[in-house]
Amino acid sequence: MRHASIGALGAIGLALAIASGTAAAAPINWDYTVTSSFSVLPGSTTFSSGSGCQSVSGSAITWGACPTGPAGPGRSGIGISNNPQTGTLATNGAAESANTYTHSNNVVSGAYATLRSATINATLGLRAAGTTDPYIYETATYKILFAETPNTAGTCAAASPVGNPCNDIWVLDGSLNKSITLGGDEYFFSFFASPALATLPDTVCAAAGAANGCIGFTTVEGQENEVNFLLKVTSTPLVVEVPEPASVALLGLGLVGLAGVSRRRQNKA
Repeated sequence: MRHASIGALGAIGLALAIASGTAAAAPINWDYTVTSSFSVLPGSTTFSSGSGCQSVSGSAITWGACPTGPAGPGRSGIGISNNPQTGTLATNGAAESANTYTHSNNVVSGAYATLRSATINATLGLRAAGTTDPYIYETATYKILFAETPNTAGTCAAASPVGNPCNDIWVLDGSLNKSITLGGDEYFFSFFASPALATLPDTVCAAAGAANGCIGFTTVEGQENEVNFLLKVTSTPLVVEVPEPASVALLGLGLVGLAGVSRRRQNKA
């Protein structure tokens, strides 16, 4: 396992071994709400060149055969469900459910334009549990890079089932540091995939237009690849261990996570 600091990884929340700092804080229960949405990256090429029909909304991005609509034969897409998600969680307690992402990975003609990049905006609202206090909101925005791989069996950049078209590739790109202040205190919050993300092999990163050592996941062709997000709030920074590329095949699917590092402010005497 590769050991790294939160700063070096852009504070990415992972669902593997996560160890918090030793400082303890009194548990605080929160009501929470999490809402996520897609948006187009300003000044970037969201789709590759080609024909077909492409669609971007807050809850779904689809591409491939016309007409636009739900993903199906000849058309792929990614969507967000369980959105918004609400519940109760405790500081330094167990992770709770957030939103769900589903990649409908279908065979798309090579003549069609396909997704290349987009952003996900994840907004977290917290308030003291059981109160009517207004929610305090923070939004984290991060970039994803996507590679629609050749839809034929053969030599694949990413490990793929034998005889199946190559897995498509999703990469998280950029530094993601966020924190939230409540009652004069700062808290760490993170969204992470279950199962976890992993460090992808350099050849897989390159296929998605990402630098070596990128972090992400791959999805199987011809399947509804569903990935659940979890949410955790802590009072101390987290240290994560990122799986080496050789471990990727054992991890299964994962999705981007985002996190923010914070420290609990000490009250003055």
